[in-house]
Amino acid sequence: MLVRTASVTGGLAASGTVLAACGGDSGISESTRIAEQLAPLSLAASDDAAAARTLSARNPDRSAALAVIATERQTHATTLNDEIARLAPDLARPSTSAGVAAASAQPSGAPPTSGTSAAPAAPAVTTVEQLRERLTSAASSTGDLAVRMSGYRAGMLGSIAAACNAEAQVQLG
Repeated sequence: MLVRTASVTGGLAASGTVLAACGGDSGISESTRIAEQLAPLSLAASDDAAAARTLSARNPDRSAALAVIATERQTHATTLNDEIARLAPDLARPSTSAGVAAASAQPSGAPPTSGTSAAPAAPAVTTVEQLRERLTSAASSTGDLAVRMSGYRAGMLGSIAAACNAEAQVQLG
C-alpha cells in the first residue's frame, strides 16, 4: 500500500509538472510577452502620424500643430519599434528613412507578425476631433501599460503617454 501511494503521488507530481509546462504562456519568454504588449502601441503611433499628415493637408489652419503631432507620433512608433526589435526581433516592423510604416501601409499579401495579427485595423481618421480622441485613447492605454512596467520601459511609456496628452489637449485643444 505504501509503495502504491508513493508511486501514485510521484506520478501526480510528475503530471502536474507537465501540465504546468503546457499551461497558458509556456514557451513565451518575458521579452516576447512585453514586445507583444508594445506592438499595438507602435502600430497606433504610426497610424496617428499618418492621420496627422493627411489631416494637415485638409486643415491648413491646423497644419503646424498637426505637423508636430505627425513628427512626435512617428518618433513614438520608431522608439517603440526599436524596443520591440531589442526584445523580440521577429516582432519588429521594418523601418524606413521616414520611420516605421503605418499598419495600413503593410504590403498586401505580407503575413502580419504575431504581435500585430490580433490588432484590428485602426478606423480611418477623417477629422481633427477623431484624431484628438485617438490621442486621448493612446495616452490612456500607454499610461496604463507604463504603470505595469519598470525602469526604462516605464519611463519611455510614461513619456509617450504625456506627449499624447499634450498633443490632444494643447496642440488640438
